[in-house]
Amino acid sequence: MQGEYQNHDLLLRFENMLQTNEPVFFDLDEFLDIIDDYISLGNFNMAQKAIDIALGQYPENLDILLYQAELLSLNDQLEKAENLLNHLRQIAPDRLEVPMLEAEIYSRKHMHLKAINALAKALKIPDADKAEIYELMTVEYLYLEDYKSALDASLFALKHDPESSMALYNAITCFDLLDQSEKAIHFLETHVAQNPFSEVGWSLLGKKYIDKKAYKKALEALDYAIAIDDKFLGAYYDKAFAHTKLREYDKALEFYFLTLRIADPTAFTYYHIARIYEEMKDYERAIDNYLNAIHEDPGHYKSWINLVQIKLSLQDIDGALELNKQALDIVNNQELYELLSQIYLLKDNLKEAIVALEKSLKFGEYKLPIILQLADLYKQNQDIEKFRQVLLEAKKQFPDSKEIQKRMLGQ
Repeated sequence: MQGEYQNHDLLLRFENMLQTNEPVFFDLDEFLDIIDDYISLGNFNMAQKAIDIALGQYPENLDILLYQAELLSLNDQLEKAENLLNHLRQIAPDRLEVPMLEAEIYSRKHMHLKAINALAKALKIPDADKAEIYELMTVEYLYLEDYKSALDASLFALKHDPESSMALYNAITCFDLLDQSEKAIHFLETHVAQNPFSEVGWSLLGKKYIDKKAYKKALEALDYAIAIDDKFLGAYYDKAFAHTKLREYDKALEFYFLTLRIADPTAFTYYHIARIYEEMKDYERAIDNYLNAIHEDPGHYKSWINLVQIKLSLQDIDGALELNKQALDIVNNQELYELLSQIYLLKDNLKEAIVALEKSLKFGEYKLPIILQLADLYKQNQDIEKFRQVLLEAKKQFPDSKEIQKRMLGQ
């Protein structure tokens, strides 16, 4: 029922009526448009006001009551929504919105089998959009982790609407969850043969070829996607990735830079550009692009880490330390603390190296090499009690570790 925000003047008339408290006449279609727009805008409070006034003028109108049921569902008043639908089912058993809303309510209540049954009832109604309903069924089966049934539903959706991108994405997701990569490729090859102008199909086929490391075939498939839609951003990213894997760095950069021209810059793009320059040993441009990535997203910790590591590779230990501290002022990250510890060790600052590793372990991800290094640093610092304590805690996490056992035995 939700539509586009197309009735600006109508909404202004309605809101002016509320502000001035002067009666204004709206016919039924106008009320339905007002309610629909407010729901589409997520303004549920105004939608409810419109429903209340509309029902005063058109009591027991089925369309308004269906909106009321939808709004109750959106506001998580599921029992009230279900009770209203039970009433509507009695007076309008053939209205498509009834089983569709019923399915939505059951889904929100995590009763996914009942949601599927409601959607099955919706399929029997003559004016049902079968592709949309099968897409919704796919999602419900995914919630149940019934991937085979989800795949079947997505394929039915595609049968009714071969151009449905959502159904196509869902089908490939199901193949992946069923660990049927080869079947996914065969399915996509068949799909694009039957639907040669499916840019999403070509793009997904390109991704599957990339997964198989068939980069040349991936590039061919992605070329078709771009020929159909020359603004297909994802296809350009995938082409850049495939060229990178082929070590065709100039071509990879060409496509990454192209994405910067057709879309807003992102940390993701600058990060991958920097990675290529780093691979090419062009550290100055790599640094510039890591900094660009951080400008777009100051919390992009991977760019921070790589920047610090470049500084270390260039023997600029003080520069690496300064960058690492800047990063930790912005984003708390376990790897950054581990890296900080290594920097302090290079500066022979044992105390600060220990503190950095201790902070890294507070993130809750216990990495055996880090724990062992911390134990060794405690021992080196003559802190035998902490040395024993960290090993005892580590043994609980890694009971079969021979390295822990050796250290505990003093070997």
